[in-house]
Amino acid sequence: MNTAHTLRRCIHCGTKAVKPRKGIGRTICYRTMPCMQIPNDILVPTCGRCKSEYLDEESVGILAPSLQTVYLQSLRTRTRIAIDILSKHTSQRRLERVLGLSQGYLSRLRAGSGNPSPELTSHLAILCHDPPTRLMELERFWALPDEEWPPLEMPQTRFRKRLSHGDRNTNKKLTNNE
Repeated sequence: MNTAHTLRRCIHCGTKAVKPRKGIGRTICYRTMPCMQIPNDILVPTCGRCKSEYLDEESVGILAPSLQTVYLQSLRTRTRIAIDILSKHTSQRRLERVLGLSQGYLSRLRAGSGNPSPELTSHLAILCHDPPTRLMELERFWALPDEEWPPLEMPQTRFRKRLSHGDRNTNKKLTNNE
């Protein structure tokens, strides 16, 4: 087969060196993960000179199932690690109750027989940063009546910083608009 006919021109370096190639250490932004590893055996149109990658519809169609598999495996791994960390501070059942999960769900995820959602994985990751404090905060949150739950204080923004530093122009605009 003549490979000259299958090569495409690279829009970055101008050489006619773009063809499907395998590679190590390639990443792509996929769903919640900004740098997901592309499996080494997947062919992606790549320039042989400047290494620019071109993901066309055909490449994405071939790549999507592999990325989904890698993504789910990453969610399972991260969830298992988080459950292990949190289990040192509370029981899985107590954690399931406070997160609103069915009994035994975390045990099934821990065993690898389920696919956790990205949202659950995110919640568990946040709880892992300071388990005793975060778990107590979460239990306190659910114990409060709706009317007594105070919203969190507004974070400082650039606009509010200017006000607190006495930006005269901003203060004049505010008093003129009132």
